[in-house]
Amino acid sequence: MTRPWFVVLLTLCSVAPARAQSVDVAPSTAPAAAAEEAVRFQYTAPSDCPNAESFAAQVRKRTARGRLADPGELARTFTVKLESDAKGFWGSIELLDDAGTKVARHLHGEQCEAVVSSLALITALALDATLRQTEETSPPPSARQVPLPPAPVSPIGTAAAPLPPAPKAAGRPRTRARVGVSFGYDGSIHALPFALLGQLDWRGGFALRLAAHYAKDDFVVDSGRSAELRQAGLETSACPWRLAARALALAPCVAFDLGTLRVQGLKADKLTSASAKTILWAGVGTELRLAWEPELPVWIELHGRAEFPLISHQFKFIHPSADVLTVPRFSGAAGVAAGVRF
Repeated sequence: MTRPWFVVLLTLCSVAPARAQSVDVAPSTAPAAAAEEAVRFQYTAPSDCPNAESFAAQVRKRTARGRLADPGELARTFTVKLESDAKGFWGSIELLDDAGTKVARHLHGEQCEAVVSSLALITALALDATLRQTEETSPPPSARQVPLPPAPVSPIGTAAAPLPPAPKAAGRPRTRARVGVSFGYDGSIHALPFALLGQLDWRGGFALRLAAHYAKDDFVVDSGRSAELRQAGLETSACPWRLAARALALAPCVAFDLGTLRVQGLKADKLTSASAKTILWAGVGTELRLAWEPELPVWIELHGRAEFPLISHQFKFIHPSADVLTVPRFSGAAGVAAGVRF
């Protein structure tokens, strides 16, 4: 007579191999291989920035999706440009999205290496997004055609290095403004003018300034006779470009000045009858400005100007005759300006 526990043991031994065999032949679906796209980088940067090879290497560190195209090969193009300014470096990248629309991104940072790293990250993310969308929209392979690969084994304690955070892009406006005051010496009238000024600065380096100026001076002509000078006008100046290095900026400019010049005799013992004469004042000139523009929203400027008055005139005393003021054909001026920037 067979014992009951022996029958149960024989039953379990006959079922176990069949169950293990069913697990070995179970079909599975293999993951799709990572797609790779031909890409080309058009990279321009100052000499003190990372070069094109360094940029391409940084992109490859962040994504395996993409390979550098061979010469003449049709490829997706990324246009990367870096430019320096007084506060650091501007970086831009242009590419075509999936719909064929041109997309541009702009970044600003104090260190060129940080800006290049951020542009490399943007490039890698663009490649990942495009190729991931291609893989998702493509039909999955048949389970019968692709065998099940062995499960990857990850070493314990190993983790992928996180990507460096991109520096926050500073939205620099295309046009900035500044206001300030100016003092100096004008050789054409031998006086110290004072001016209130406002200026617009474009990103490309062009600047346009308006300055309302006024000068008053009392001077002695000869023994017992003196005169008062008053000049008022509006000067318009334009600077076509500027050369910036760190916090310093150098700009050549042209200026046009329009206003009035008035000279009046002052009554005294020897000048019992005083008269005044007012003439139109007009002049053109060239100016060179050297400005200090720190991180703070302030600026200080030194400027020198060669001036050419368009109207020459001579003011005189009579009985006896004496020269009061002669407007020259050429003169020089210098001054200092300061203010705030927006």
